Amino acid sequence: MPASDMPEASEPPETPRPESRHTRRKARTRVRITEAANRLFTEKGYLETSVEDISEEADVAVRTIYTHFPSKAAILLDHFDRWLIALVDGILDRPVDEPLVDAVAASLAAMEADGWVDRSYGDIEGSPPSALGLITGPPEVAGYMMQAWIQAQDRIVADAHARGGYPEGSLIPVARGAALFAACMGPIFAAQLSLSGPSLPPNATANSLIVDFLGRLTRGNL
Repeated sequence: MPASDMPEASEPPETPRPESRHTRRKARTRVRITEAANRLFTEKGYLETSVEDISEEADVAVRTIYTHFPSKAAILLDHFDRWLIALVDGILDRPVDEPLVDAVAASLAAMEADGWVDRSYGDIEGSPPSALGLITGPPEVAGYMMQAWIQAQDRIVADAHARGGYPEGSLIPVARGAALFAACMGPIFAAQLSLSGPSLPPNATANSLIVDFLGRLTRGNL
């Protein structure tokens, strides 16, 4: 075979560099801060928890906290940001013609397998701290979360248009994004109502309620 017809040799893939000890230590410190903050947000409430409280609970200096997070709100929202991105990523990995409730259930199951904890809603004190922050936190927390949800819905809608082949003007992609948002807000509203009314079932969790709400929304079983 002439040399010109020979296939070009591909370059070997670069071996990823192992994380440095400093990087691993920073990641562990960040996790310790968020876990300590989430415990305090759940036990005391977001507004009642100070950065100094988090510093003591995490056994790190206040300046160390501000090295990792610009504000107390950023600590609360870190978990929410990563959770929402993981949820939408999982949905976009599913077939676009799969019923949304099944895609969401599969995404949540994959997240649990990856280590995400499905938090209780039957016991309001065990609810995810970010959910409690939306209920009792300051307006800037709720405003940030709503903006993040708008971006998440945009991803769902854009994906449905790109892969679903819907005709121009179809509202189905928009409905998919809106249904996901409504289903994820449902448990938060239910948790808020349980503070002054009947409690949710003891076995109610964030994931089970999201799937239940979404099934009722998309299948008309209300």
